[in-house]
Amino acid sequence: MSLRQTPFPKPSFLSFLNVISAISLTIVFVLVVFQPFGTSNFDHPYKFWILVGYGIITFLSGLMVYFFVNLMTSDLRLNRWSVVDEVIFLFFIILICQVSCYLYWAAMFVGALDWLQFLNFFKIASLISLVPVSVYLLFIYQKYKEVKFVTSEDKPIQNLERKIEDQHLTIFGAGKNEIITVAPENLFLVKSEDNYVILFLYENGKIIKRMMRNTMSEIEQQIGSSFLRCHRSFIINPAKIAEIEGNITNTKISLTDIDTKIPVSRSMVEKVKMLI
Repeated sequence: MSLRQTPFPKPSFLSFLNVISAISLTIVFVLVVFQPFGTSNFDHPYKFWILVGYGIITFLSGLMVYFFVNLMTSDLRLNRWSVVDEVIFLFFIILICQVSCYLYWAAMFVGALDWLQFLNFFKIASLISLVPVSVYLLFIYQKYKEVKFVTSEDKPIQNLERKIEDQHLTIFGAGKNEIITVAPENLFLVKSEDNYVILFLYENGKIIKRMMRNTMSEIEQQIGSSFLRCHRSFIINPAKIAEIEGNITNTKISLTDIDTKIPVSRSMVEKVKMLI
């Protein structure tokens, strides 16, 4: 599957806030504790607060990019956010943060802008970010490469021995073209991915994965009480339970044809065990 066709769940504002906060704090930690790039030779009565300023600049720049992208991007593109979109978004954030940090550095120490200094600053910052960014991009591609978006063109996923009119589930996403019809026994698992869900469906002898933009609560209402929400991030088809393992504080479920170990909330452990 190409990168453009590989979906990526566009992070909610809260998730992005957690990520940009972690990045900013990491920058402050590295600068204050390890003091690289000659920082250890820098002597100033407010040295600590000046170094903290890089983290603040990164945090504010990241928020600015997030709001700008959401303002300028259509709902259709947001609902169809792919790995390519995430790559562009990520490098746009890196670029803006680097420019902002350079302007901060120039204002604090030089008092003027210099293109050669900027290029050198940009080169160092890019090299630092290259490894973690590359690892992150590889991780998200591997995680979602087998997932496809739900579209109105999807054919009904059904039991071949039953007519689709007899019994079926029609599941709707947030977008007008996000709709899928499936026989209940072919819906094995629903997994939450921030503002999205991934449906694990059985088709032609194997599990396929389809992503749509929606909440777990809404999906739970649509598919009915024959399915069980065993965890805040998982809804299972009880008929597909193969094994339950662990104790009350660490119970996990295995479903037929699915390798993922599904956690069970403590409040749901007894109810799940009664289903076996």
